[in-house]
Amino acid sequence: MNPTFIGGILLALAAIAGATLMDGSSFTVLLGPSSFVLVFFGTIGASSVGYSLDELRKVPGALRHALTASPPDASGAITRLISFSNTARRQGVLALENRLDELDERFMRVGLQLVVDGVDPDQVRQFLEIEIAASDERHQVAISYFRSMAGYGPTMGLLGTIVGLVNMLANLADPSQLGKGMALALLTTLYGVVLANLVFQPVAEKLGRMNSAELSALDMTLDGILAVQAGASPRLLAERLETYLPPTERIGYERRMAQAEGREADLANAAA
Repeated sequence: MNPTFIGGILLALAAIAGATLMDGSSFTVLLGPSSFVLVFFGTIGASSVGYSLDELRKVPGALRHALTASPPDASGAITRLISFSNTARRQGVLALENRLDELDERFMRVGLQLVVDGVDPDQVRQFLEIEIAASDERHQVAISYFRSMAGYGPTMGLLGTIVGLVNMLANLADPSQLGKGMALALLTTLYGVVLANLVFQPVAEKLGRMNSAELSALDMTLDGILAVQAGASPRLLAERLETYLPPTERIGYERRMAQAEGREADLANAAA
């Protein structure tokens, strides 16, 4: 579970509840099951109109991804590419085929397989760029869906308020119910705003940032694969690919080779 994502939402909800209690009101005034049902399921229904059934089946997985997934390990990918570059320089490109089973990343494995098969560099680039574009297109479906929900949420809340006001005005003969009816009507607007800005939009933003990070990692991997195919020096490759990383994550060629060969502890002891 992503701690910052969940923690941020809980903090915002706690602020709303705390402000309510500080004003001397009971937290129960914010509870309205009928208002929640109208806003939540109404928003899902309105947002789903523009999507196919196959696209909608992927939405729960995207939500789970936003809640639990970690950013791509770009630094680890650099270390693996440097290791493969070192193998290619010492033993030849064909020697990479014996190591492809070590890779969990499908994109890197497919790219290096193309290199082993002797595919032209321009065709390797074109194939992998298509993979990157297709990945981005798939991710944009879920991102746009949650952004649609963020847009429809307040609208459904306003619709619920209007419905509540109509029902209230239809029962003006009982003045004692006016205050309760008004509170219930306005509660739907509250739920619409809260769900849009504390759930749907944050999920869309989280998915968008994770997609950007993944695309950046794929671009870096593509750059590394083409460098391996061109016979680039592993040391120069390390310097080149580390430009994709924040300065704090740049550890240099020696450290990365030590990581790849399981010698990182020995290297640390020697430095001490």
